[in-house]
Amino acid sequence: MERVTLAIKSELRDVSLVGVSVNAICCHAGMDKQRADQVELSLVEALTNVIRHGYHRQSQHQISLVVTHLDGVVEFDLYDSGTPMTDSHAKRLVQGADTPDSKQFDLTAVMETGRGLDIIHRTMDRIAYAREGSLNHLHLAKRLQ
Repeated sequence: MERVTLAIKSELRDVSLVGVSVNAICCHAGMDKQRADQVELSLVEALTNVIRHGYHRQSQHQISLVVTHLDGVVEFDLYDSGTPMTDSHAKRLVQGADTPDSKQFDLTAVMETGRGLDIIHRTMDRIAYAREGSLNHLHLAKRLQ
C-alpha cells in the first residue's frame, strides 16, 4: 500500500496544484493518461465545490486529501470542516442525476458551472460522502484499468 497526504488552504489558486499532483500520482501508480485526467478533473471539481460551497470562498481553512494506492485501485479521501452537503446534493453525487446516457456524455461540452457533481459521478468508480463529527468526508476511488 502506498499513501500520500496533501493539504491546502481553501484558496482556488491552490486547487490546480492538487490536480496536477493527483494526475502524477495516478500515472505513477500505473493508470493510463485518460483515466488520470478524469481523476484530476473530478478532484478539481470536488475541491472547488468545497471552497465555493463548503467554505463560502473564505480562505485560510484547511482541506486535506489522502491518496492511497492498493490492489489496482487509487482511493481519494477528502476532508474539510466546511458547511456539509445537503442531502439532495449528496444523493446527486453518489447516485447521479437525470442526465444524458454516460456513453453520450461529452465532458468537453459541459457548462462551466453547475455540473461538478455529475462529472464526479460519471468519472469515478466509487463514491461515498459522510459527515463525520465536524468533518465532511468525500471518498472517491478509481480502478487503474
